[in-house]
Amino acid sequence: MKTILLVFALALPLAAQVVSPTTGKKFETRTINGTGGNTGVSINNVPQPPATTKAKLTSHFILGDARQWKNKDGRSVVGSIITFEDSVVEIDAANPAAAREAVEKAPPAKLPAKPTLIRDGKVRLLVNQKPFEVPLDQLSEEDRKYVDDLNARLPK
Repeated sequence: MKTILLVFALALPLAAQVVSPTTGKKFETRTINGTGGNTGVSINNVPQPPATTKAKLTSHFILGDARQWKNKDGRSVVGSIITFEDSVVEIDAANPAAAREAVEKAPPAKLPAKPTLIRDGKVRLLVNQKPFEVPLDQLSEEDRKYVDDLNARLPK
C-alpha cells in the first residue's frame, strides 16, 4: 500500500505540469503595413466572363526567293528579302483552338501599293521565320547589286 501511494505521489506532480510556448505569446497574423486584424477584404462570388484568347497574325511581304546572303567578311545566311511593311491582324477567340481556326480562315494580306525595300540604309531579311534588319554597307557587292535591281523594279 505504501508503494502504491508512493507511485501516486510521484505521478501526480508530473500529470499537473502544463507546457507553455517558448515565446510566451500566441502567434498572430498581421498585414503588410503591420496592423493586425481583418482589413475588410472580402471575396465576392460574382461570375466572371470567360477569358478570350488573342491571336496576332503577322504577315511579312517576301519580295524574292530564299537565297544565300553574304556579308563583306564572307559569312553567309540563307533568307528572303522582305518589305518594311507588315500586315498585323489581331483576332479575339474563346479559346486557343478557335483562335487557330480563325487565323487559318483569315484573308490573305495585300502587298502595299508602294512597298519599302530600303530604309535608313538597311534592308530586312527573313531568316528562320524571324525578320532582321541588315545594313546595306555590310552586304557583299553582289547582294547590294541584287537589292538595287529589285528596288528599281518596285513601284514608286
